[in-house]
Amino acid sequence: MFAVKAVTVPGADFLSEKSIAPYFRDALQVTLTKPELSAAQVQYRVFSQMPKWVDSLMSLRNRIVKHFGFDVASSSITPNNDQLKVGDAVGFMTVIRCDEKEIVSFAEDKHMQFYLSVSKCTNRAVISTLVNKKTLFGRIYVTAIIPFHWLIARVVINQATVRNRI
Repeated sequence: MFAVKAVTVPGADFLSEKSIAPYFRDALQVTLTKPELSAAQVQYRVFSQMPKWVDSLMSLRNRIVKHFGFDVASSSITPNNDQLKVGDAVGFMTVIRCDEKEIVSFAEDKHMQFYLSVSKCTNRAVISTLVNKKTLFGRIYVTAIIPFHWLIARVVINQATVRNRI
C-alpha cells in the first residue's frame, strides 16, 4: 500500500510564484516517521536510492530526447549529501532555496524550466514539482511523461517511507 497521497497544490508558495503558463504542477504528501529531519535531509533520503528500473528508464529517456535539444548531462536527481545549501548541485539541478522547512532545486533547458520542492511541516513532507513548458516540444514531452512521473514519484517516495529512511 502506498503511503503517498496526492494533495492540492499549494496556492501561495514559492513554486506558485514561479509558474508560467502553460505549466504542469503536482504535490505529493507523506507522513514522516522521522520528523526531526530537515527538508534537505528528506530530499536526500527520498532521492539517494533510486530503483534500478528508474535509472534504466532515465537512460532510455536521455538517448531519445537528446536528439530534440533536451539537457541530458545528468539524468540523476540524487543529492551528494543531506547538508545541502543554495548553489549545491543536486544531480542535474541546483539548489536555489534552502532552510529547515523547504528546499527548492531548479534546472532549465531550452524547452522547459523544472522545479522540485521538498517542504515539511511537523510530521509531514510535501514533494512538489513544477514544470514551465517553454516550447511545443516541451509541451509534448511533459504530456508524454506524466504517466511515468506519476508512477515513479509515488514509488520512490513510498520506498523511502517503507524502508524507514524518512
